[in-house]
Amino acid sequence: PLTLLYTVIIAFSYFNINGLDFKSLVAGTDALLWKGVKEGAKIVMLVFSSFLLLNLMQRTGAIRQVQKTLASVTRDRRAQLVIVGMMVPIFLEAAGAGSPAAIAAPFLVGLGFDPLVAIAVALLGDATPCSWGGAGLTTITGGAYLVDQGLSTSALNSAMVGRFHMFGVLIIPFLITLLGFGRKGFKGIVPYLIFAGASTCLLMFGISNFIGPEITSLGTGLLSIVLSIGYLKLFRINTPEEYLYKADFGEDVEKTYSSFRALSPYLLLVVLLPVIRYTVPFSILTTFGYIVWVDCVVFFCAAAGGVILGVSMEGFCDTMKQTLLRVVPVMVTMGALLTVSYIMQSADTGMMTIIASSIAGTAGVLYPAAAVLIGASGSFVTGTGLGSNIMFAPMHVDAAEMLGLNPVVVFAGQNAGGSLGNMVCPNNVVSACATVNIIGQEGEVLRRSIAVFAVLLLMYMCLGMVYAHILFPYFGA
Repeated sequence: PLTLLYTVIIAFSYFNINGLDFKSLVAGTDALLWKGVKEGAKIVMLVFSSFLLLNLMQRTGAIRQVQKTLASVTRDRRAQLVIVGMMVPIFLEAAGAGSPAAIAAPFLVGLGFDPLVAIAVALLGDATPCSWGGAGLTTITGGAYLVDQGLSTSALNSAMVGRFHMFGVLIIPFLITLLGFGRKGFKGIVPYLIFAGASTCLLMFGISNFIGPEITSLGTGLLSIVLSIGYLKLFRINTPEEYLYKADFGEDVEKTYSSFRALSPYLLLVVLLPVIRYTVPFSILTTFGYIVWVDCVVFFCAAAGGVILGVSMEGFCDTMKQTLLRVVPVMVTMGALLTVSYIMQSADTGMMTIIASSIAGTAGVLYPAAAVLIGASGSFVTGTGLGSNIMFAPMHVDAAEMLGLNPVVVFAGQNAGGSLGNMVCPNNVVSACATVNIIGQEGEVLRRSIAVFAVLLLMYMCLGMVYAHILFPYFGA
């Protein structure tokens, strides 16, 4: 809220670039404030539903059976962290709208991981598939300007951004291990990390380049999980004692469940999200805003999970009440945060345009690297790679034309950077912190995430330069 107050003050003064009178400024800000509250409520609903599902799993003790099931695949906590922290979010990005981190983070907490680690890892795991989002939306709609100008196609846009992210997923298993366990955590698990990174890399490259944007995140996530489970069943990891999964699965739970029944709320979730996304007309899904249908599916799965796990109506209502009390403060934060974002994006203030044009104006031959940075800046402020792509695609096309660069490669850098920006976007961090009930520790999450974000950002900026000037200057021509 203090940031919102400051943003309003400078929007009314220094950044009143159109010279609006006070009444017009108030009317414009009031409209953006209510938009922030409305859109914030949609995000908070996702937080509430995800948190409710976790609380029901914990209340019934079903989460203990889930722990047993995952331990039967591998008792190595590092491998567990890679599968749930990277591959599951890639798969869940088929739904998009912030759902991967909001679902994966509490799931990791339920498995016994530290909440700060769980959030940082879930955000990192979702750093690459955001360029496609639900059914390729981010690439298809975000790159529509290039298609309309006859400069590219959705398939070309998907293929080139896949050539950025294939290297991202190649090293993310190592970054996740570093985040979760430090440098000592690599002992005995490097072969698996190489396999996990390489297999996901090849899948992401193959699907994005030869099948298309619609199923890149879904297919990559699902197949990488299957391949990892197969590897862990065939090859034994020499796990040091300190990294073994040692949960005490005693009988101190309210009920006992079969593995299938305990997992059924999450199984229902991972089935319904892609099925609905790929079968229901997009115009219907976006009737009340794209995220609303995701909210409804997650809440339905939570309610269905309560029935499947045998929770009484009284118990379900009590869990809802406790969950609601914990997410109410998030509404204030999220509403203020989104309003700040909308004011910065507004044509009446020009703040976001100034940030991007300042970077672009000094870049010159380094513009392909700058495009990655601009994309990350856009999603950092807007909270969405799609918004960043739509906002800056025309600017990148103009810059590419002036500098004699390939617009497909430049836009791919923007698209890839926009995906990375999601992992440090305040909107996403606040939302994820709320799902695991550590509101107020967003700064610590950012502190843990910023170093790995910087590594990926620098790598992508270098790739942008190599691709634009050496490897693919005529890609799609």
